[in-house]
Amino acid sequence: MSAVSVSWLRCYQQLQRLAQQLQLAQDSDQLHSCIRLASELNNELQQVFELQAGAAVAQLAILPADLALGLAQALKSWVLLALWSRLKHWPAARRDALAVSALMAACSEEKDKAPAALRLASKLKKLQVGGLTTNLLAGSFHQLQQRRPWQVHHDSPLLTLALQLGQQLQPQRQKAQALDQVISQTLIQTTDEAVLAELNQLAQLAPHLYWCGRLAQDTVGRCWVICQLEVTDCLVLQYWPEQQRFATEAHKLAKQDLQLLAPSVMVPQHWLDRIQIPALSSRPLPTPKGLLEHSVLQKLDYQDLDAQVKLLEKQPLLAQYLLDNASTSNRKQTLVNRLRHALAMFGQDQLPLAVARAELLQYLQLQAFNQHAFLLALQDLFRHSLLLLGRYLSPALSPQQAGVIAACCSAPFWHHPSISAVPISRSTNQGWLLPELAQQYLLEPVRSQRLSAALLQHYQLAHWAEAVLCQYVSIDHRNFSLREQHGLWLRLCWQLSFSILRYPQAQASSSSLLQSLSPVLNLPQQSLELWQQQLIAAASPVCPLD
Repeated sequence: MSAVSVSWLRCYQQLQRLAQQLQLAQDSDQLHSCIRLASELNNELQQVFELQAGAAVAQLAILPADLALGLAQALKSWVLLALWSRLKHWPAARRDALAVSALMAACSEEKDKAPAALRLASKLKKLQVGGLTTNLLAGSFHQLQQRRPWQVHHDSPLLTLALQLGQQLQPQRQKAQALDQVISQTLIQTTDEAVLAELNQLAQLAPHLYWCGRLAQDTVGRCWVICQLEVTDCLVLQYWPEQQRFATEAHKLAKQDLQLLAPSVMVPQHWLDRIQIPALSSRPLPTPKGLLEHSVLQKLDYQDLDAQVKLLEKQPLLAQYLLDNASTSNRKQTLVNRLRHALAMFGQDQLPLAVARAELLQYLQLQAFNQHAFLLALQDLFRHSLLLLGRYLSPALSPQQAGVIAACCSAPFWHHPSISAVPISRSTNQGWLLPELAQQYLLEPVRSQRLSAALLQHYQLAHWAEAVLCQYVSIDHRNFSLREQHGLWLRLCWQLSFSILRYPQAQASSSSLLQSLSPVLNLPQQSLELWQQQLIAAASPVCPLD
């Protein structure tokens, strides 16, 4: 038996073990043990997936032998999430958190009408264990809970969809549907735009996703398992259902001569090694070190516009950010759709800043962070605060400078684990939780301020790199250096931004800070409410719910 087959059989056994432990788990230690076992199982499944993705896809097209119904559904849900996470280029931590939650939910015993995921979440909450897993499970099946998607964890709706599709793929022990049929039915029945978007993304892998690993019958009644799909032909192995036996030699048959059969029981054997799908594109998660070492600014020739265009066209996402920047920053707000035109508009003085901001925005988007939309809105609000108060600096802050400073100062948020674990709607007695967590993170010099300083230093804003480390100096004394003044100015810009997001809880602290720093920073003596009105008028802040 091949190594791939052995690995899948071992995973089947671990699924059974997990289900047994979940059935017996009553206290926090036992549930912790279940989560660890689910994590170990997920790690092994991920390794098997990387080794042979086609064998994983085949699990969607068969009835796994000797597996209980719930465990077979768990396996199918896991495979779907593994495909989605790779199509979305998610970081491993986000991928694994969702996969472990799916295994825990699907392996839990169904007892009543309430989904097993919600009953398990209730048990985990009661015993105060599970952390992110509990949040993900508690947000599943949000429609049954009469909650909006933005009221639950950002990834819980996808977890729900995977669990539902797993159940539809195999509704009974000896009965299953093909994935293309399930997706077609769901597309017809649903009006949920988020579900449609997820299914359309999965359909990018068609037709390989629908054919590979499937059983088919030729024109004379022989059975074949489809190993690989070509343009008009299939690479197949002959299969004798009565004996559960597979041939070892592959054949090539025309697609039009094959009729796909319903999924049936198939034992993992050497045929799993032969299932091949096109390689899923992989994209390493960018790191701050990689950003600094491979910055496009180091390669930019500031004397040759043709060379600049040629270099930047090689990075479509970065080029699009430059076009967006040029479209919004020109006086007439006209759409700019040619990169050469955009670079000429910036001019050689502002071009390094424009490229720096585009590179930072590209870096942040590639983090695949689940709160990206919220953090981007927070960054934009902070940028407008910089521009609003930056009019009183000498010299005044330019729009491109404000964009780079805002991106550098907010970049650490994309590495904050607590922000990723919190649903966007979560609130406490102190108000909206996400902005509160973000503001607390700014106080951490090692993880937050030093990363911002390193980015600002790299993008040739050395003075602001020093200032960002001085944001929280004591304001009791009056002899501030220039960098300390600018550090306090950054602090006030952040406070003004958070005073809007955390209204009215932050009004008192914001007003007190404004009153203390206005004389130091030579700002007009006006009320916090007036500054807030000006910032809202300039930024038109919104709360992104998706």
